[in-house]
Amino acid sequence: MKILGEDLRHGAIEVRVECEDDLWVLKNVVAEGDVVVAKTMRDVKVDGEGKRRLPMVLAVRVESVYFQPFSGRLRIHGRIVEGPEGYGLRGSYHTLSIDVGSELTIVKPRWTREQVGRLRRASERRARVLLAAFDFDEVAVAVLLEQGVKYVAERSLPGLKDGGPSTEELAGLVAEIVASAAERERPDVILVASPAFLKDYVADVLSRRLGRPVHVDSVSSGGRAGIGELMRRDSLKSVLRAHSVIAAEEVFEEFMRLLSSGSDRVAYGLEIVKTLSELGAVSKLLVNEDVLYGEQRELVSEVMESVESKGGDVRIVPEETPVFDKVKAFGGVVAVLRYPVDVRELALADGR
Repeated sequence: MKILGEDLRHGAIEVRVECEDDLWVLKNVVAEGDVVVAKTMRDVKVDGEGKRRLPMVLAVRVESVYFQPFSGRLRIHGRIVEGPEGYGLRGSYHTLSIDVGSELTIVKPRWTREQVGRLRRASERRARVLLAAFDFDEVAVAVLLEQGVKYVAERSLPGLKDGGPSTEELAGLVAEIVASAAERERPDVILVASPAFLKDYVADVLSRRLGRPVHVDSVSSGGRAGIGELMRRDSLKSVLRAHSVIAAEEVFEEFMRLLSSGSDRVAYGLEIVKTLSELGAVSKLLVNEDVLYGEQRELVSEVMESVESKGGDVRIVPEETPVFDKVKAFGGVVAVLRYPVDVRELALADGR
């Protein structure tokens, strides 16, 4: 995402969408009541010509935001508050379709520190990662995005058996599948993994075909299970320490380590985390995106802003990620604390 201009005194930030991940970021920033200004197409009545579909710039007061993961399009629906004169558009409904390349201005009554920070972080260059996990029976290829894990190729393999392909031929088949995905997705980093030695054959073929380094690691199985295992491996973490999907996994792993050891440096559940955020006790916070868009959205946003304003790290967990269900089991909100707090005593003091 490129930030084209900021006028926070008047509540406006102008951005250009540069990749699919930016749409997911905007979905988490644009809220009901905001005004979004963007170029669009609209059917209007033209004197002497009947209805025509014309390009124009419209300002829409947001009532709903819709984003389908990996669809490449964000839809913003609401009433038109500004538009070209002469067409009588004000007050009617319109849906803005935002995709890669779109430029839009977001006007809010009040920007939170967390919302501005999210746009600024999105404007920094992020690596696009292609993961491939395979054994002698199956292969899965996925792209790791801010919005989750996008599977781009899956296939059964013939395996090594009498009369079947040799190891070199099987490696060539896997390399062809991965290379085709890489040429479509244009990743910055490619990481392949398998049990035993197959990965080394595939990496060698790939690096010669693509003319670039290919990272390797070991997993116990291929397919989606192997992708999930690969996401937890240190090899990927060392390459993409700052990537939010991996970072969320790391925070949750730290949360579980502390929880299982009986430490008082963890908390979960919105109400108790809210109290701890006010005390400045929250160091790291994970919030599932369905909680962010649920009935307590305003309270969740308030907690997130409170944590960030005190130097804490806040991460929204997309539904299309392995850690989502794990966080959901704890109410969709988990926190790692800066120092031990007796959460039970705190809850009793608050009357909960």
